[in-house]
Amino acid sequence: MIMNKRNLYTLLLAFITLGWTGTAAAQQVRLSASWDTSGAPLGQQTSITIGDQLDLVLSVNAPKMPTVVFPTAEELNRNDIIVLSQRVDTLQESNGYTLRQHSTVTSFEVGDHGMGAIQLQVGLGGGLLPMICPDSLTLTVLDVPNVDTTKAEIKDIADIMKEPYTFWEIFRWVLLAILVAAIVWGVIFVVGKLKKHEPIITIPQAPPTPPDKQALDELERLRTKGLWQSGRVKEYHTELTDIIRQYMSGQFGIDSTEMTSDQTLDSYHGSRYYKEENYEQLRQMLHTADMVKFAKHEPQPYEHDLSMTNAKLFVEETSVSQTSTEDSATTAQKEEKQ
Repeated sequence: MIMNKRNLYTLLLAFITLGWTGTAAAQQVRLSASWDTSGAPLGQQTSITIGDQLDLVLSVNAPKMPTVVFPTAEELNRNDIIVLSQRVDTLQESNGYTLRQHSTVTSFEVGDHGMGAIQLQVGLGGGLLPMICPDSLTLTVLDVPNVDTTKAEIKDIADIMKEPYTFWEIFRWVLLAILVAAIVWGVIFVVGKLKKHEPIITIPQAPPTPPDKQALDELERLRTKGLWQSGRVKEYHTELTDIIRQYMSGQFGIDSTEMTSDQTLDSYHGSRYYKEENYEQLRQMLHTADMVKFAKHEPQPYEHDLSMTNAKLFVEETSVSQTSTEDSATTAQKEEKQ
């Protein structure tokens, strides 16, 4: 029984201590409320036009950083006053710390609207204590000035005006359709190329050089090299006849690169391009080259030049342009006879 009394005294002492501590802490906290940061203080009223907005500011000041639970928007919605948004900021001042809650409010009902008692919860390191602003703020909502609805002329709602389409409004849809069609075509084209294992982009190749032009260019390069003048006679005549053999392959279809000189002459003699003077030019070149390569013949300087001259004449006189001109002349003669 004695033990029970001691416990009871201990509990009572604790409650008294806590109550005194809470009261002392509460005495250090100051609450304030106003309309806007420089608006009317607690207990006074302010006014707005219907639909306008202003801030309801709740401030809590304490010697050290307090813990504050401000009222929510739902808790402040009352008496036709609507809270639109809320934010909290903190200030460190000479007399301690101040926490402020800004609640942007509005109203769409004309008249006086009181906020009533506003409750907060504040703590200074211990538990939270409920604290109430004893007086209420009053908000006067005024109607829109200088509007007399009894004298205003009320008109029917006008029909929606139809604006004509502009060129750009139509043209941009045309551009969009073209773009979509181009994308679809591009996808189909790429897929088709991939299925056929073909390159998506084919780079056009340059047309091949005509046989006669290629042969004449190579003959000129050979002439400027001066091979026979430096004693490289065999190399000179070998390159000369190789150029002519390649020309005959491209021009006449006679693959003389694998033929002997006699076989080459026989093939040319039996072709439709045969001409006696060109045959003699070809024979001189091939015969001189064979004598140099196989009989170790040492031609005279004029023979080297003669082979080069005959090679150029052979190409020029049997070229595509020359052959086409002669064929045209022959055809014209036949038509005249008919």
